[in-house]
Amino acid sequence: MSLQLTPVAAVGAALVLFVWAASGVWVNFDAHARGSDYPAVWGIFAPLSGVVLFYYLLWWRRGRPRQWPPSRSERAAATVVVAGIGGLIAGSLVSPPDPASQLTVWPVTFACCLPVAYWLVRRRLDAA
Repeated sequence: MSLQLTPVAAVGAALVLFVWAASGVWVNFDAHARGSDYPAVWGIFAPLSGVVLFYYLLWWRRGRPRQWPPSRSERAAATVVVAGIGGLIAGSLVSPPDPASQLTVWPVTFACCLPVAYWLVRRRLDAA
């Protein structure tokens, strides 16, 4: 089986990179707001390694209150990340198990998850 890179699959591949970069941006903003001495280091290494990302989310953030409320840019990055993860999960449930089909379906499920992600991020970050 060969992976055919159609224009729609290319959009899906670009979306993967966009969501991946948005996760680094969000971690950078969040680490800076929580008083990290090196937020850029968190922002670079968290998307590169799932272990670092899980350590940041489950251990480092806990017990460190935010020093200021989230900005619009931080909310936008968090919305893209949440919609990307939700779209990836929904796309893997409704598409065949080959990568080309999942890259084709993911932009559609991402777009469908954006309003829900916006609502979740708005509700969660404004409450924090």
